[in-house]
Amino acid sequence: MNWWHRAHTTALTTAVLTATMLLAPLLEGSVLPIPSLLAGTSTGVPVALVLPAVPAALILHALNRVPRVYDTTAVRPTAGYKAGMLGAAALLTTVLGLAGSYAADSSMPLAAARNVVGYLGAGLIVQYLAGRQYGPLAVALVPVLCALIGLGPGGRPFPWTWPLHEATSPLAGVTATILFASGVTGATVLAPQRDARRPAAG
Repeated sequence: MNWWHRAHTTALTTAVLTATMLLAPLLEGSVLPIPSLLAGTSTGVPVALVLPAVPAALILHALNRVPRVYDTTAVRPTAGYKAGMLGAAALLTTVLGLAGSYAADSSMPLAAARNVVGYLGAGLIVQYLAGRQYGPLAVALVPVLCALIGLGPGGRPFPWTWPLHEATSPLAGVTATILFASGVTGATVLAPQRDARRPAAG
């Protein structure tokens, strides 16, 4: 277990995740200048909604540091370790988001927490469908694409642009939860079974 944590740099990912959540309320007024192609405005998007892509991509990179063959042939329950790491990340993110929202009297930490969970889920799904090397890249592209084509006239986000919705948006919260649950299922249940069938097929 200790070897697994060291190999997947869980201490580093926890530190980056914590730092990101602590920065979220401090960056509430900061905007990333990404022009919108549909909204007719160049105001950009809040940095606190894009920054969660950093710990999400880092968590995916940490999970991918060890070749998958070691996970599929290991005697120890590595799928359970993965699920535990992902669940702990989501729990820590939620707790920090709630605490930050209460301390700063702002909803931005909750929106940042939602985006960490949603970005992570989206990356896990891409890794399952296209390959693990594409997960971190997908996480980086999601907020950029949302900013480029996800804002309508007046700068209002479209329904599918969940990362840019307010923290109180039920649609964004449900979407992030579904993405995360689907991604964890693919990473811990479906992917090992798929890989295990490949040698037999050959």
